[in-house]
Amino acid sequence: MALVYPFKGIRYKAVNEKVMAPPYDVIDKEKREKLIAQSDSNIVRITLPDSYDNAKKLVDGWLNNDILRFDEHCSYYIYTAEYRYGDTKKTLKGVLAALKLEPFGKNIKPHEKTLKGPKIDRFNLITKTSAMFCPIMGIYSSDNKIYNLTDEVIKSQKAAIDVEFENIRHRIYPVKDDLNTIHNSLVDSGIIIADGHHRYETALMIQEYYNKQGIKNGGFDYIMTLLIDAKDGGLSLFPIHRLIRKTDNFNEFMKKLGYYFDIAQGRRNCDFLMYSNGQFYSLTFKLKRDADLIKRLDVSIFEEYVYKKILGLTQDDIKNQKIAGYAHSSEEVINIVDKKEAEIGFILNPMDYKDLVEIAEEGLTVPQKSTFFYPKIPSGLVGYHFESIKGCNNV
Repeated sequence: MALVYPFKGIRYKAVNEKVMAPPYDVIDKEKREKLIAQSDSNIVRITLPDSYDNAKKLVDGWLNNDILRFDEHCSYYIYTAEYRYGDTKKTLKGVLAALKLEPFGKNIKPHEKTLKGPKIDRFNLITKTSAMFCPIMGIYSSDNKIYNLTDEVIKSQKAAIDVEFENIRHRIYPVKDDLNTIHNSLVDSGIIIADGHHRYETALMIQEYYNKQGIKNGGFDYIMTLLIDAKDGGLSLFPIHRLIRKTDNFNEFMKKLGYYFDIAQGRRNCDFLMYSNGQFYSLTFKLKRDADLIKRLDVSIFEEYVYKKILGLTQDDIKNQKIAGYAHSSEEVINIVDKKEAEIGFILNPMDYKDLVEIAEEGLTVPQKSTFFYPKIPSGLVGYHFESIKGCNNV
């Protein structure tokens, strides 16, 4: 069973868009400087600090000076985000909770492979500050009790936080009553990590770090998680597109591409849309797709036949991104190619939620950078401190 608990969240005394920031892993140097310039209390000063020692000073200082404060009551936090996907208005609904850590496998399942590097940074930051401000996302499939409770709270309660940030309206509704509904509804449900594999694995490392020192049963046994219903939660699943930074010979590359794909000029219904030198090409896979859950995915077919068979890249070559590359939108693909930062871009179709759930339940993982979930919950709404769980994990 997956165990979730309420917690005493850390919140700004006065939250506004100037103290908020996107998740740390999508902030580049230029964006960080802009966020810092917005406010002396912008959360990016903690999530991407000058130093880990300075981050600790800020967390402790902001709590002591009432810039940040602990909530008085143990609460779950209903979160909504109103956003647009094309011309369609959508609403993401989820519940922020303290998820009890356990190794990946039976109740908590990954869907994607990870790299080692990013875990070290978060390990150092969280062990120094005893706090986290960037929740991970987990998908669950359960009965409608949580979804119904969410709707009831939204209709009957004024949002404690209601702020627009980066063209998305974010609302937080603390729930300090009827806590058993959320806890019990998820007892029989497994949770699939949608976004935050590195952070979850880092949390396991942190738990082991304290346990080896003989310190057990602490706030480090939990990770702040946004729990989203797989069917009705409103979370959009996008692909992560692929780039080829350079080829030795474009014409030869196209010839080899034709061994495995039917190629037509222009934009049509296809498996992959290729863009190079201002021209679109529609690619349809010629071979029969494998019955294997992973091998039949578009991203697996692309990496196996384009990166490996045609370009001769190894898995390490793909990871180091000297020739391979990634982009999070079709617009970004086109922009990168037009700026000559890559020679060719490939626009992939999104994975189906049904396939994602099936893959995770089978204990499998998709290739790295296969999925991009949107929207991301920003930092600065609710935080979790190791002290946040005290008195709250006895539901």
